Amino acid sequence: MSIQSSEDYENQGLRLLQSEQPADALLVFEEGVRRFPGDADLTMGTAMARLRLGDFANASEILEDLRRTRSRDPEVLQALAQSYLERGLLPDAVKVAHEAAEIARQDAKQLSRLGREFYSRRLYREALPFYELAAEASPEWSETWFGLGACQWALRQAASAEAALRRAVELDPADWQARQFLGCVLCDVGRKDEARAMLQSVPLDAPWQKPALERLVAMAWWPSEGSKSREMEELWARTMGNVAPNNARDVMAEVSRKMDGPSA
Repeated sequence: MSIQSSEDYENQGLRLLQSEQPADALLVFEEGVRRFPGDADLTMGTAMARLRLGDFANASEILEDLRRTRSRDPEVLQALAQSYLERGLLPDAVKVAHEAAEIARQDAKQLSRLGREFYSRRLYREALPFYELAAEASPEWSETWFGLGACQWALRQAASAEAALRRAVELDPADWQARQFLGCVLCDVGRKDEARAMLQSVPLDAPWQKPALERLVAMAWWPSEGSKSREMEELWARTMGNVAPNNARDVMAEVSRKMDGPSA
């Protein structure tokens, strides 16, 4: 089907971005801008494609121009914050992100995305205010509490992190990722019985994270039932990237040795 309207260009470009084809997406967005000069959505598309391609300087320039006409658009401001972060311009990124947060003060998803921009770069102190605002904006959404708890744990705020992660689990008992994170926190603060119970509540066929599985095994847990034991071995191989020995005690001894040994 031929592309006729600016919306057609936008949709096609977004599909290519979602398919991890940013170079092709950029061609579509740029052609759209030539046919529909000044279209803000297509211009935004070119900026996002350039961000994906690592062309941060040109992306910043496009987004700064957009900011003049769409100063109240938190998505433009978030993208600009991202481009500044990629260029190492942390003060500028923080300033723009807080502008976006002020506009999107009741949008927990947008606030969480802002927090994630900083958290993913290990800028935990900068990330924390956005997760706090997200939890205030949507206190019944489990993901806000998970993000807040993860950020607080990274900042060594153990008690606050535990409370936030417990809230995430209460709101969504099937959030296996939150259960695993909480289990890791409980293990690391020395409450092994609570940690084991929390981690054992996660089904073996759920997606597991390496730190959670390591801690569960290090706390001397391995199913004795034949079928469950085989399932555990498959989970171990799938998650850890190596095949578990036939003797489960060998696995537990090795994991415990690594966890109790000196930090790297």
